[in-house]
Amino acid sequence: GATLFAVSVFQQALNRGIAAVKEDAVEMLASYGLAYSLMKFFTGPMSDFKNVGLVFVNSKRDRTKAVLCMVVAGAVAAVFHTLIAYSDLGYYIINKLHHVDESVGSKTRRAFLYLAAFPFMDAMAWTHAGILLKHKYSFLVGCASISDVIAQVVFVAILLHSHLECREPLLIPILSLYMGALVRCTTLCLGYYRNIHDVIPDRSGPEMGGEATIRKMLSFWWPLALILATQRISRPIVNLFVSRDLGGSSSATEAVAILTATYPVGHMPYGWLTEIRAVYPAFDKNNPSNKLVNTNSTVTATHIKKFTFVCMALSLTVRNLCLTLAFIP
Repeated sequence: GATLFAVSVFQQALNRGIAAVKEDAVEMLASYGLAYSLMKFFTGPMSDFKNVGLVFVNSKRDRTKAVLCMVVAGAVAAVFHTLIAYSDLGYYIINKLHHVDESVGSKTRRAFLYLAAFPFMDAMAWTHAGILLKHKYSFLVGCASISDVIAQVVFVAILLHSHLECREPLLIPILSLYMGALVRCTTLCLGYYRNIHDVIPDRSGPEMGGEATIRKMLSFWWPLALILATQRISRPIVNLFVSRDLGGSSSATEAVAILTATYPVGHMPYGWLTEIRAVYPAFDKNNPSNKLVNTNSTVTATHIKKFTFVCMALSLTVRNLCLTLAFIP
């Protein structure tokens, strides 16, 4: 849950990095928002590989297969980003479909190219986060996410005082995004090697449900990825309709910039609730892969249901509190 909450927080820090630019701040914010939302739609579902690590990685060999899947997926994502940046397909999707002007379209495609390597780093981090969650190291996963936020805020502050503000303002949030992802990925990988790598066997035996195959991993992953892609398509669709409805005018650019700045705030009260789906597979006693994990706590399905209702009530309370504060003059 801390991970999803942290994502919303760091997006605000990145937006602040663009908003601080003295010239064309609105245009830059709109371009970054379009590129970031498209990236999260096309390649964001790879973050659901966390569930593959949570369910299928019971040995070093399983972990190697999961990492291999992410390397291939990251390469495909990088190729796709490059095509969007340089091909006629990207010009059609960004410029023609969204009805944005040439300046915004060019900046958006350039930002999309700069973000080409991020899905790979994000997927690697999520895969190891799933393995750590399987072994009940949720605190370490949360610390990695908080370190991600801190690193990005620090680098935004540093880069705002560099020459990038004048030469290429788009690199301020994007480089900060990469530095935060690097910190998070490094923390999670080191956590895996320090706490888990020497504990799990080289191969999974029959008592652990057998050795996982790449086909099993992908068959388990793609329905979850499809669900996440369906959820994340809403923001690109909103950007598309807003931009087209206003005819690519300066009002359209301003509206997309406003959506970029406000979307993370609206996502904060409830976005972290999606992480509850990782609780049951981590504590289900009927899952053979959980026999490897040593735990003295007894968590039943009833406990998980009660915990879910408490989280839902907490989310509703936070949302109502935010709405109340928003309307106070």
